[in-house]
Amino acid sequence: MREVASVEELSSSIGTELYAYWERKRGSRRMPSRADIDPADLKRILPNILLAKIDRERVRYTLVGTRCVAHAGMDYTGHYLDEIDFTCDFDTDWHEAYRILTRERRPIFGIVKTFLKDNRVCELAEVLLPLSDDGETVTHCIAIEDARLGLHDVEDLMPARLALKQSA
Repeated sequence: MREVASVEELSSSIGTELYAYWERKRGSRRMPSRADIDPADLKRILPNILLAKIDRERVRYTLVGTRCVAHAGMDYTGHYLDEIDFTCDFDTDWHEAYRILTRERRPIFGIVKTFLKDNRVCELAEVLLPLSDDGETVTHCIAIEDARLGLHDVEDLMPARLALKQSA
């Protein structure tokens, strides 16, 4: 992921919308709690939203929006990050991104490059925002994925972009 300094640099209206919502919910705190987030407030952008629970540095996706499912070619709700194959996102170490999020307790804004079936490269604007049940420890993450795709390009994403890893 190529990290950028601000959400505005992503040129993603839905990324900006989620970040503004997160800012309102956090108020004067370092970050809002998961209980502060109401998916009904995010109805317009919900198809692009991801929610994840972070427990001892293990990430489990608890909500995956329908647009994210379409990009992935599968619904990975309920799956752990280490069970999913992200090799198509060739410039991103997702484990490291979540480690930074939990260690630094700050938003992460970035561009992810991913391959399409025909070897074209697609850019995804990503906004990862920490949530905390106790006000200090990152326990959840709300994120948004904004793909810069044409109407038919979702079908062109590699089917294994987020396939489950095979057990050895």
